[in-house]
Amino acid sequence: MKSSNRNPNLGIETYVTIFEDAYKKSLEGREPDTLYKPIIDLLGRGGKRLRPSLCLMACELAGGEIKKALPTAICIEFFHNFSLAHDDIEDDSKLRRGEAALHVKYGVPIALNAGDGLYALCYEVLKANRRLLGVERAWKIFEEIAELSVVLVEGQAMDLEFKDRKEMSESDVIEMLRKKTAKLFAVSAKCGAIAGGASYGTAEELGSAWEDIGIAFQIRDDILNVVGEEEKYGKRIGEDVAEGKPTLLLINCLEHCEAREKEKIYECFHNYDKAKIEEVVNLFRKYGSIDYSEEIAMRYLHRGTDKIRKIDIKGKGEAEGKSKSEIRDKMGALAEYFVERER
Repeated sequence: MKSSNRNPNLGIETYVTIFEDAYKKSLEGREPDTLYKPIIDLLGRGGKRLRPSLCLMACELAGGEIKKALPTAICIEFFHNFSLAHDDIEDDSKLRRGEAALHVKYGVPIALNAGDGLYALCYEVLKANRRLLGVERAWKIFEEIAELSVVLVEGQAMDLEFKDRKEMSESDVIEMLRKKTAKLFAVSAKCGAIAGGASYGTAEELGSAWEDIGIAFQIRDDILNVVGEEEKYGKRIGEDVAEGKPTLLLINCLEHCEAREKEKIYECFHNYDKAKIEEVVNLFRKYGSIDYSEEIAMRYLHRGTDKIRKIDIKGKGEAEGKSKSEIRDKMGALAEYFVERER
């Protein structure tokens, strides 16, 4: 009889449950509270757990046991949350997942250290991979996480540069999104496949597909930040505008609007004023920037799902009997869930 975690029909909720149990055990009994209380607070607020779920799914689809990908999935979620804690400080964001951001709640020094702690824990949890996967595959995953660390801060640097220059090309926006967001999706899929025993070529193809989907995800997230519902979204609507974040929406609008309208947009930077932000959102609508961004997001989503359909994922053991159509359906449904969401 197959165990439940090898069922090809598992939904994302089951992956989330498996992940939640594992990450909580990894933090049990740790001290001091000044480090681990804010870490547990941030992680305990939930979040969609998309990246660790993708990692576990990729492992399963490659024919591996989900438990062999759990250290990597935990590493990926810790990494994601480390970046959020630091981004919130750099952007002076007030909310994170519907609650006060860590630096607002605990102060900047403790929030910074919590982010550093999450980053350090990323590498600690990876130590288990040597026993679970062997030296070669454990090292391949370590290399991916190390490269991700560099790419992420390069993307954040591009974000911060915009705040001074107030100029960026559309291709640079896409490159920034690739580095800040999509690379983590790619690494989640790629490392999950490696943990599951997939060939490195197959893992690379899966990572490429999810990089495209990750770009679509972030564009969609940026759209939700200006047109979504605050209760569902978990951050203040329009906060990206107030923070001067270089979204595709913003760059497209700046490219087409008049000089006086540009100044109106710039006036919103570093000043959260709902009325003024609504005027900027109306400019996004006036110049079709929201529809254009939706179109680009769907283009990347379809590019990614097309790549998934072409990947020949050959698994081992019990999971070998999964049909390609099951793999395509499962991955495609998850990709659409990632992108076509309301929060």
